Amino acid sequence: MRRALVLFLALGLAGCDIPYKIVTEERPFSVLVDDETITLKIKKRFFDSLPAALALTVFCHQGLVVLAGVVQAPKLGERAVETARAVEGVKRVETYFVPSQPAPFGDLGISARIKAKIIGDMDLRLSQVDMAVIAGHAVLTGVVDRQEKIDRIIRHAQSVEGVVTVKSFLQLKAP
Repeated sequence: MRRALVLFLALGLAGCDIPYKIVTEERPFSVLVDDETITLKIKKRFFDSLPAALALTVFCHQGLVVLAGVVQAPKLGERAVETARAVEGVKRVETYFVPSQPAPFGDLGISARIKAKIIGDMDLRLSQVDMAVIAGHAVLTGVVDRQEKIDRIIRHAQSVEGVVTVKSFLQLKAP
């Protein structure tokens, strides 16, 4: 119960529409809670011992942690991965690091255009896809119920002007 309360507070502070997220989520509620707890623990550890890693985006879906962002010093990336791996419940850590982000506002526009394409596809739910766009590189994470949806999400992202590459960490719903 305490973990569920932590999740509701975290999602509420993040500005999420909690009921919509829960209803459209492919992960069982307990997995969603675990993933959100893992994310919060990683961010807290970054805050406590690796503040330079706070600029990284942290995603967790079904125990798969994805760290994405600008990493100029390889040691920072290595320490961020070690920090994430040390959190209980983490099954695997993947990264997508770039050396710089010359046009962060351009990346926001790219992200908005990708989201608009997903919203416009009536068979997809934006709430099931998390993304970061860094220097035109679109990093996609989330959980959906069919491979066809993964393929469509990737195609939508690839079709947006300004996207340099698409890296997908999208997963199928665990059986």
